[in-house]
Amino acid sequence: MSTPNYFRLLTRSWRLVFLVTFMGALLALAFSFAQPLRYSSTERVLITQSNIGGMDPYTAIKSTERIAQNLSEIIYTSSFFNSVMSKAQIDPSYFPADEISKRKKWRDTVETSIVPGTGVVSIIAYHPNVGQATEIAVRVAEELVAVTPNYFGTAVRVQIIDDPLPSRFFAKPDVVRNALIGALVGFLLASAWVLGRVKNPV
Repeated sequence: MSTPNYFRLLTRSWRLVFLVTFMGALLALAFSFAQPLRYSSTERVLITQSNIGGMDPYTAIKSTERIAQNLSEIIYTSSFFNSVMSKAQIDPSYFPADEISKRKKWRDTVETSIVPGTGVVSIIAYHPNVGQATEIAVRVAEELVAVTPNYFGTAVRVQIIDDPLPSRFFAKPDVVRNALIGALVGFLLASAWVLGRVKNPV
């Protein structure tokens, strides 16, 4: 028994495959636009250490990256959140009163990314209002500068190295990525159905 030519089978059913792929992308777009559209604002800080004289460069940078990771987690603590909210001009009703929901919302509002091989940390805040996103990013960066000595001593320093950079268009949800994922899922489902009919003909 000869092996079916799967590529030819798919091309013969290209209309079905295209339709299901298109519907997958369309459904993903519909789901994306059903969510609140949020802008982003990015602030960058630099973490440095003054007591690394005895370390080799590799160990020093790994130590700085570890400190950056720890600081990134500190951002999501309730004490850090409360301190930021007490200083920032942010609508308090944006965050739920329930502690579990509030922490989840805060994690979804602020993201951090560490540039490998450096002490540079990007703080990205998301909010339906671009001004509020910028306010959050700025206040988080300022709070990191203030609280770092409390956790790591004066040998570790955090400096704000960039002005906040707000997005011109909404950043979340990622419509392009979601549409591509939806199209891929649609394509795989259509392909599986077409090829499944060959193995299990009706």
